[in-house]
Amino acid sequence: METYPLSLALEDLVPVIFFGIGLILLARMIGGMHSPARGRATLGAILITLGGLTKVAWKIVIAATGTDIIGLDDLLFVFLAPGFILLAWATGEAQRAVNGQPIQQTWVFPAVLLGLATLGAGYTGFTQTGRTWVYILLATTTIANVWASALFIRHARQEGLKLAAGLFFVNILLVFVLSGMGRIPSQTVALQWVEQIINTFSTGAFAFAAWKLSGHVRRSVGGEVPLRLK
Repeated sequence: METYPLSLALEDLVPVIFFGIGLILLARMIGGMHSPARGRATLGAILITLGGLTKVAWKIVIAATGTDIIGLDDLLFVFLAPGFILLAWATGEAQRAVNGQPIQQTWVFPAVLLGLATLGAGYTGFTQTGRTWVYILLATTTIANVWASALFIRHARQEGLKLAAGLFFVNILLVFVLSGMGRIPSQTVALQWVEQIINTFSTGAFAFAAWKLSGHVRRSVGGEVPLRLK
């Protein structure tokens, strides 16, 4: 891998900002739909944003000093895994609440997923020298991210927001595209620029979709349009 230029590292802040804005909008939306879920949604948004910032910090340090701080980039998934689980859990519970469906057991799946991920990552991290623990958290993040995205897509579609639903889908699709590109052995600076441009577009689409959906729900809570999902 070629050395990170500082411009590349700094540009990586843009998708983090875009995604963070979208997460804040969605957390506020979830809190408006079901106030008990507000805390979980907000904490999830904070953790996901912190994860993105640790990756940016790692890139900036490498670009500015040439020093690779071991483990700093791996903190990305330490934050993302529980963050997306909390976000998806809060979203699902809020959607069930506005539909008048029971929510007493909605904690079971996220608790089991987080527990297994924590135990698996912790055990392999302390007993093995490889990066198995990172892959466990990566898999957990992927499951929770897809789960949350599916809920947002369904919500947007049921509210007739086809553009927002499509943009949420584009975002999760490009996440998998970027994951595949990240496995290319020769990570040249040119390739990383392409990856970051795609990531910027993807997170921008997410932020716009979150703005459209959250605005619609805010008007719903205000009584301008019906809130109950179909």
